[in-house]
Amino acid sequence: MIVLGMMICIWLLSLWVHPILQAYVEAFLLFFYEDRYEAYIPYEMTALHYAVNAMTLGFIFGLPLEIKYKRAKSKWLKKLKFLESLESDNILYILSVARDQQGYVTAADIASQSTLTIQKAQDILSKLQKKGFADLSVTEKGDILYYFAGFTVGEEGAANE
Repeated sequence: MIVLGMMICIWLLSLWVHPILQAYVEAFLLFFYEDRYEAYIPYEMTALHYAVNAMTLGFIFGLPLEIKYKRAKSKWLKKLKFLESLESDNILYILSVARDQQGYVTAADIASQSTLTIQKAQDILSKLQKKGFADLSVTEKGDILYYFAGFTVGEEGAANE
């Protein structure tokens, strides 16, 4: 996409700059080659020549930019996928802690048993609660308690029967 944009920009720029620079180019050739300078300009530039020049310069300048853009995007996507997998690992860890505590967890429980901060644990727990995977309740002390159904002993026995 960058290469195509470069081609179009160079083509439009060459159409705009050519009439301005033509007199200077002819003066340069006349100065160095005197009366033989017309041998060095065998044809008049046409739209086809401008298009070919724009395509050539577009590939020369645009291809390295395109490659650099793709590499940067690839690195960004790899980093994003790593963060997503890291969050899914955190969710699995939170669920294992909930299983160990009969389905009841707080953000402080998660933070004390993992490398997560209380805020990050709270964010993940609230996401799970909003998606309907956990029930939220407030204790008498004011702590936010999350309950994951299916982890209590009575429910496991009923599920096995």
